[in-house]
Amino acid sequence: ASCLATLNILSLLFHTLLELLDQKYKLLRSHLPTRRTFFDDLQTLTRYMYFDSWDHLLTFMLQGLELDIPPNTS
Repeated sequence: ASCLATLNILSLLFHTLLELLDQKYKLLRSHLPTRRTFFDDLQTLTRYMYFDSWDHLLTFMLQGLELDIPPNTS
C-alpha cells in the first residue's frame, strides 16, 4: 500500500513539474478539454506508433491539433 501511495505522489509531482516547465505540454493541456482526454490520446498514440522522445510525441500531437509549436527551450 505504501508503494502505491508513493507512486501516486510521484505521479502528481511529475504532472505538476510538466505544467510548470514544459511549454508544449502546457499548450496541449490548455487545448484539450480534460486531463483524461490527453492521457487517452497519449495511450492511443503510443500503442500504435513509436516516438524517439517525449518532445517528439508532444510535437506530433501539436501538429495534429494544428497548434503553433513553441520554440524548444532546452
